[in-house]
Amino acid sequence: MPITEENNMSTPFTAHADIVNAQYEHTDSHFVSLQQRIDEAFLLAPKFQAQLEAVVEEFKRRNKDKWKEFADISLVQAIPVNFSNIKVDSTMQRPVNMRHVLSILNHFSQTMVMPIQVYEVNAEFSTEPTSYIAWDGQHTAIALYIILTKVFGERQAQAMVPVNIYPIKHRLEIRRNFILLNGDAKEKLDFIDTYKQMVYGVKVDLSDDEIWQDTAKINDILKEAGLFVTHDKFGDERKAGAFTLLADTIMTKNLAKRKDVDVTRMFAKYWTYINEERPVQAKEARVLYEFFDACFKDDIKVDDKYLLNFALFCKEYFEANWSETGSFWSKVKLSYETWYAQANADEYAENGLKGFTTEPRFGIPFLIAQMKKSTTLKTPKYKHLYAVDGKDLW
Repeated sequence: MPITEENNMSTPFTAHADIVNAQYEHTDSHFVSLQQRIDEAFLLAPKFQAQLEAVVEEFKRRNKDKWKEFADISLVQAIPVNFSNIKVDSTMQRPVNMRHVLSILNHFSQTMVMPIQVYEVNAEFSTEPTSYIAWDGQHTAIALYIILTKVFGERQAQAMVPVNIYPIKHRLEIRRNFILLNGDAKEKLDFIDTYKQMVYGVKVDLSDDEIWQDTAKINDILKEAGLFVTHDKFGDERKAGAFTLLADTIMTKNLAKRKDVDVTRMFAKYWTYINEERPVQAKEARVLYEFFDACFKDDIKVDDKYLLNFALFCKEYFEANWSETGSFWSKVKLSYETWYAQANADEYAENGLKGFTTEPRFGIPFLIAQMKKSTTLKTPKYKHLYAVDGKDLW
């Protein structure tokens, strides 16, 4: 179906994206039990349920002569609290990574168990003053909970678990600690984890940090386009609308140098106009964020009309397929090889084409050349790695 402004203003392929994005709509903390967190993880990635059952059986076999009940496991000495009093703030903790939980169980050692980091809820946060909210160590808590309930078949009320209780005045303090303290000794924070904390920090805790607010704006823009930010560890990276390439697109190590929020607006509108029921391709995000960033820096007016015509261009010439095996990269490689054979005649004659990769520095020069030939759209200045021969264009 031809692309028009009218038939691309809606985004029908958003069922899973709506589920994921809905988590950011909480305006307050959301306390759930450890069993609920496991159920949520299985809901998003059911494949782990059978794997967990197998790991539990292996845990029993491996340790049957070592521990007869949960109390036999010697854990670090800290303040003991009842398992049933531990809750998880789902707006603060990362979604459960069942691969990490399975890894803890498969390599379990009682001397490696660290106290769960918690804060005690008070009237500001909850009506349950006896609850302890895990802000770090939920994977440890869940692994211990599985050992307690699945391996030994005991009830929560029968067991105690070590915790460190931290006095806090505001949850933002804990969120910042979570980002700063998750280092080499623990499951490392991916960009997605930092991203989630920033969005929640704005939505739940009303952070006025400019970088955090920009991150929340980015999430709103992507949500409007039917996109959701995720990671392959959550098991939904193949769902329609999944956006997984955060590095150098919406996140960077130095967030002060991150691409402007308007670049995400450009990409999101492009996505709306191509109207495809698929995840965002990694090469697609990488190339287009760099291309739109160049447009932004050159003050090119990239409005809805520009983006509609750009989407039409992409659909017409290579079906908006940016995968490595698609026709776009085939043409780019051919174009680069034409230039390389002339610029490095002796080397090419002896060894053939060398150094080609499906990266923006190869793809964007070709994209710009094709746009100049086939459209009236303005293109940005870009440091060309090679000269594109017009004969190699569509």
